[in-house]
Amino acid sequence: HNAKEFPLNKPPTDSLRVDADLLRKLIRDVFAAVPVSEEHATLIGELMVDTDLRGVVTHGIIQVKRYYSDFRSGATNTHPDVRVLREAAGTVALNGDGGLGYIAGHKAMAMAIAKARNTGIGAATTTYHEHIGSAGKYARMAMRQNMIGFCFSGRSPRRFDPAAMVNSSADTAPMAFGIPAGPDHPDLLVDSCSNITFDGDFFAKYPEVYFRCIGYSHMANIMSGTLGGQMLEVDPETARYPTANQSGFYLALAVEHFVPVEDFKDDMDGIMDSVSRMKPYPGFEAARLPGGPEFDRERAYRRDGVPVCGQAKRNIEQIAGELGVGLPW
Repeated sequence: HNAKEFPLNKPPTDSLRVDADLLRKLIRDVFAAVPVSEEHATLIGELMVDTDLRGVVTHGIIQVKRYYSDFRSGATNTHPDVRVLREAAGTVALNGDGGLGYIAGHKAMAMAIAKARNTGIGAATTTYHEHIGSAGKYARMAMRQNMIGFCFSGRSPRRFDPAAMVNSSADTAPMAFGIPAGPDHPDLLVDSCSNITFDGDFFAKYPEVYFRCIGYSHMANIMSGTLGGQMLEVDPETARYPTANQSGFYLALAVEHFVPVEDFKDDMDGIMDSVSRMKPYPGFEAARLPGGPEFDRERAYRRDGVPVCGQAKRNIEQIAGELGVGLPW
C-alpha cells in the first residue's frame, strides 16, 4: 500500500472503528499464534496500533498480511535474538537476527534513550532485519522521555545500474524528526519518506526538489545501512532470512543536557501556537506544522476508536480464521 491509495494518510472512507486496546490484543493474538513469542507479539501489536492512532494508515495494521506471510513462509525469523555488535558510552550497533524490524528498532531506541540520560546523546544502528514500519513511532519513544528523537531506515546498496537515470539510485527510505512540546500541545514530528516518484513535467519546473530528495534518500540509507554495517553483516546471496534486508539509525538527544526542559517546551508551544494562527495553505482548513494533524487524530481515535480500512479488515479476518483467533467485531 502506498500514498496513492491513502493520500496524506487521510482516514479511509470504508473504515470500521475499533477500540485501541481491543485492536492491540487482536494483533498480539494473531502474531502469537504464528507463533511469535508473547513478548514480541505484544510489542508488534503496541507499535502497529500506535501507528494507526496517528493516522499513518500505510504503515499500520494494513501491514499485518505482509508480516504474517513472511513469518509463515520462513522468510522472516519468528524468534530473533537481537545482539550487540559494538557498543560504547553513547553508541551501540545491533544485529536484528533476521527478525521483524520492530523488535530491533524498539531495542535500539530504548538503548539510545538510556545512553542519552547519561551522556546527553545516544545513537544506535540496526541491521539484518525486516521492515521497521513507520519511523515516527521510534522518534516518539524519545519524545515521551523529554528528548528529541530521530529515526532513519534504509539499506546499503552496493551497485547501481549505469544505464538507469540517477533518480533510480534513491528509494523511499523513511525518516522521522521529532521534537517534544508541552502538555496538551502537538509535538513537532516530521515523519515521511525521503523521495518522490519522478515526473518529467514536475522536474522541469522544480528540479531542486528532486536533488534534495535524492540527497535525503542517500543520507537515510547511508546512516542506516552503511553506518549500521549492512555490507558486513548481510550477504543477499546466502542470508537465511531474505526479507531481512533493512537497517536503521536511531538518535536520542536529552533536552535537559542543553536547556531546562520547561523552557524548551514553552518555546515549542509558542512556535506551534503562532503557526496555527497563520493563514493555511490553499485547500486546507488550518495552518499546522507536521505533527499537529496527527496529534488531533490520536486524541479522536483514542476516544472514538481506530479506523480499520476495509482491506485491512478483510486481511485480518482471513488470517484470524486460519489461526483460530477471535475477532473484536
